[in-house]
Amino acid sequence: MLDTSIQTVQRRLMLVASVTPTGLLLLIMVVHGYSGYLIALTGFLSALLITYCLVTVDHSLNFHLATVMNLVESLTNNEFSMRGKRTGRNDSMDGLIGMINRLSESMNRQRLEIRQQQYLVKKIINNIDVAIFAFNDQGEIAFVNKGAGQLFDQEPKSMPGQLIDSLAIHDLLQCAPGDVMEWHFPQKIGQFQINQDCYYENSRRQTLLFVTDVSELLRGQEHRAWKNLLRVLSHEINNTLTPIASLSQILREFLPQEKNESITEVDSGLKIIEERAKNLKSFIESYRKLTQLPAPIKRQQNIKMLLRELLPLFEHRKINIVCCQETLKINIDPVQIQQLLINVFKNADEAMTDPKGTITVSCEVQKHNLSLEILDQGTGISNKSNLFVPFYSTKSHGSGIGLTLCRQIAENHSGYFSIDNREDMQGCVARLILPI
Repeated sequence: MLDTSIQTVQRRLMLVASVTPTGLLLLIMVVHGYSGYLIALTGFLSALLITYCLVTVDHSLNFHLATVMNLVESLTNNEFSMRGKRTGRNDSMDGLIGMINRLSESMNRQRLEIRQQQYLVKKIINNIDVAIFAFNDQGEIAFVNKGAGQLFDQEPKSMPGQLIDSLAIHDLLQCAPGDVMEWHFPQKIGQFQINQDCYYENSRRQTLLFVTDVSELLRGQEHRAWKNLLRVLSHEINNTLTPIASLSQILREFLPQEKNESITEVDSGLKIIEERAKNLKSFIESYRKLTQLPAPIKRQQNIKMLLRELLPLFEHRKINIVCCQETLKINIDPVQIQQLLINVFKNADEAMTDPKGTITVSCEVQKHNLSLEILDQGTGISNKSNLFVPFYSTKSHGSGIGLTLCRQIAENHSGYFSIDNREDMQGCVARLILPI
C-alpha cells in the first residue's frame, strides 16, 4: 500500500538519522572510559527518545493520511459536506487538505446546480403539452412524462418497466419525423404529430418518442383560413348578388302585363335569377354565423332526457336509445348539443332509403368521458376525406356546413366528434365524446 511504503521509508530515514549519532556518542564514551552505567543509561534514554519520535511521527502521518483518505472516499460516495481540519502550518499536507476542501465545495455547488436544472427540466417536461416516452432496444419503457400518462389514464410512475408494445402504438413508431396521424388513445382522440430521437445511457441506446396533439392548432388554422376566405368571398359575392337580385326584380316589373310565351319565359328566367341570388346570399350568411359560434353556456343536463326531447322531431323514424345510466348528468350547453344531435339524426334519417331503417343511440361512461354513438343503416360514406370540408355536401340541396358545425360544437365543449362507416353492417356511426 502507498501509506505503508511512506511509513517504511520514513522509519528507515529516522533510524539512520538518529541511530548513527547515538552510536558514535556511545563509542566516544567507551573510548574515554566513562562508567558502564552511564553508557547504558545514555543508550537507554537515546533508544527511548528515538522510539518516541518514531511513534509520534508515524501517528501524525497516519492521521493526515487517514484524513485525506476519508475526504477522498466521501467525494467518491457523492458526500460533499465533509471537510478536513487544516493545521495552519504552511506545509504540503495542509495544502493538500485545503485543496481537497475546495474541490469538495466546488463539486457540492455543481451538484446543487445540476439538481436545480434537473428540477427545472422535470417541471418543464411534466407541464408541456407533449407526451414523451423513453424506452430501450428491448422495448421496455424507462420513463414517461405526465402527458404520456394522461393519454393512457395511468400514473407516470407505474408505467416504467412495461413493454411499449402493451400500449398498442406500434404504428406510431413507424412514422417519419414530423408526420401527423389521427390516433385514438384511451383518453384522447385527435391528430398528433410524431417525432423520435435517441440518447445513450450507460452505453445503451434509448429511444425517445414525442407525441404532440396538434388537433386544435390545425383546426384553428383551418378555421381562420376559411374565415378569411369567407370574408373576402362574402364581400365580393354580396356586392354582386345584391344588384343582380334588385335588377331582376326591377326588370320583372317592367315586363308587359299582357303575357305571351316569350314574355313568360323571360319572367320565369328573371324569377330564377332573383331566387338563386337570394339563396346564395342566404347560404353565405349561414356560414358567416358558423364562424361566429358563441361560447357554450354550460349547465348540468340529463343526457337521456336530452335525447328523448328530440324524438318528436323524427316520429316517422324508429330510434332506439340505449343509455348506461338513467340519471347520468354532464356539464354541457343543451342548446348547442341538441343542435349537434339534430344534424346527426337528420343526416342518418336522410341516408336511409328504407322507411323501416332504425337509428340506434348508445351512450356509456368511459372513465372520465361520456361516449355517444349514433348508428344508422344507410349507404355509408364514400369519401371520408371531405366530410368536414365546409361547403362540401353529397346532397343536392345540402349546404355542407352541418358536420363542420357539429365538430366545432364538440370541440368547444373540449370533446371530440367523428363519423365513420360501421364495421358490423352497412351504414355510418357518429361518435361524440364529451368530458364528464
